[in-house]
Amino acid sequence: MIRSELKARGKAAFKANYWKSVLVGILLMIALGTFGVSVTRSVDVEDLFEPVSQSQSVNAEDLSPFADEDFDSTDMDQDFSFLQNTQDTASSEPVGDRLKESVDTTTLGTAGGLSFILALFLLRPLEVSCRNFFKKNLHEKAELDELNRGFVPKYWNNVFTMFLRSLFNALGFLCFIIPGIVVGYGLDMVPYILADNPGIGIMDAIKASWEMMKGYKWKLFVLDLSFIGWIILDVLTLGILGIFYVNPYIGSTHAAYYEAIKAEHDVLPATPAEA
Repeated sequence: MIRSELKARGKAAFKANYWKSVLVGILLMIALGTFGVSVTRSVDVEDLFEPVSQSQSVNAEDLSPFADEDFDSTDMDQDFSFLQNTQDTASSEPVGDRLKESVDTTTLGTAGGLSFILALFLLRPLEVSCRNFFKKNLHEKAELDELNRGFVPKYWNNVFTMFLRSLFNALGFLCFIIPGIVVGYGLDMVPYILADNPGIGIMDAIKASWEMMKGYKWKLFVLDLSFIGWIILDVLTLGILGIFYVNPYIGSTHAAYYEAIKAEHDVLPATPAEA
C-alpha cells in the first residue's frame, strides 16, 4: 500500500465527478461536526429586573393596612431577624445574574440534548451515506442516490452501530488522548463496513473494523498527516479551499484506503440478504 498511489486514486476519482463530490464532501463535514453552528443565545434577564434593582427602598409604614395607626417598623425587623443571614447570602448576587445563569444553563442543556438527537438519528447515518458515495465513486461516477445507504435498508442498525462506535471512541478518550486516538482509528472503517454490508450485526461491524485496522492504524494516521499542508491552506482561505478541494480529496482518499485494506482481509461475517 503506497500512500502516493492512494492519494492519486482519490484525487482522480473526485475530480472525475467533481461537483457531486464537493456536495457530498460538505455533507460529510457536517456529519462529522466540522461545521459547528452555535445554537445558543445569551438571554439578558438583567434588563427584565432593572426596575427592581434600581428601585428605592420600600417604607414598611407605607405597607401597613392601618394607615392611621402607629406602626413600629422595628417590630418587623425583630420578628424576621432570624432570616437575616439567609437573606444576606442570597442577596450577595443580583437576582438578574442568578436567573440569567439559570436560563443560560437550561438553554445549553436543551441545545445539547437536541444536538445529541440530531447526531444520533441523522448525522451518523449521513456519515455512512457519504462514505458509501466516495467508495462507489472510486469505480464509477456515483450518483447522489448513493446517499440513501445510511438510511435504507437498515436504518436502525446503522444508528445503533454508529452510536456504539461513538461511545467506544468517547470511552477511549476518557482513558487519555492516545488511547482515544488508537480506538478512533481502530473503528474508522465501521461506516464503510455498514455501507458494504447492510445486514451485518452491530458488534460484528465493530469487530470487523478493529480486525481490519490491526497494523494499519499508524499508516492511516500518517496518511492523514500528509494532508496537513492542505489543511493549513484551507484555514488560510477561511474554509473555501476545503469546500471545493480538500474535503472531497480527503474523503475520496479515505475510501481508497478502505478499499486497499479490504482487499487484504477476510474478516467480514456472512450477512443476510438485503431487505
